[in-house]
Amino acid sequence: MMTNGEIRASGREYLRGNYKMAVINMIMLGIANSTLQSIVRSLTGESLMNINLSGQSIPTIDTILSMNFSAFQTLLNIVLSIAVGLLMAAMHMGNEWGYLDMLDGVPLSASHLIKPFERNVWKMFGVLALQAIYIFLWAILLFIPGIIKFYSLALANFIYFDNPDMKTTDILKQSESFMKGKKLKLFQLDLSYIWSYFIPVSLILSSIFTVLFNYNSTRSSYASLALFVIMLLVAFAAFFILTFIVEPRRKAARAVFYTEVLRDENISTSGE
Repeated sequence: MMTNGEIRASGREYLRGNYKMAVINMIMLGIANSTLQSIVRSLTGESLMNINLSGQSIPTIDTILSMNFSAFQTLLNIVLSIAVGLLMAAMHMGNEWGYLDMLDGVPLSASHLIKPFERNVWKMFGVLALQAIYIFLWAILLFIPGIIKFYSLALANFIYFDNPDMKTTDILKQSESFMKGKKLKLFQLDLSYIWSYFIPVSLILSSIFTVLFNYNSTRSSYASLALFVIMLLVAFAAFFILTFIVEPRRKAARAVFYTEVLRDENISTSGE
């Protein structure tokens, strides 16, 4: 199996000529998520923008807490939120499939986002739901077991792509089998990309500490608040830019990692 450095280099090579489409797909996923979340908010009750503020320009905590939601609204919100979560997970699954296609010489396209819906929809949702349930249940025990389970099932979406007729539970078992002895390697591969996000996180933490250490003096409080806002904006801008730089490379590397696992298992890909 290739080293993580070789996997990253291979992923970058495959991404050549596909990077722009990878970014476009990420933007489309963000737009889809925002749109669906807005629909949920509109169907489950008034948003903060529609609260009767009685002359207040900004909603206070008391105003927000005074909002009354019926049991039906709460149940509807839960059901719709789960539905949105599954829909978005399906589109992210399609995005991952696009990177596998990319390794086979098929260019990334927006159609990859809806590719999972072209198969058995109930089975597709079953694969996604079982992953979420297993990870959630393990995470309840402790944070670390949840992470371990997450990496145990990390290849499930790829396996489903190559084996559409495999039983749902067998897909998850296959992922767990493939990832035996390889979870740490994939974690290290992800970490080699994720560390770059420490830059904006450090800016956010620094801005918070700046406000906390200067809250006694009114003048310094105003200055530290201004600095806090500036640093926060810079941090979010950096996070936004880094996401478009890092995520396509990370996803391409994960696809290469999967093909390396198959090579170790002496299995050839059979996806569409």
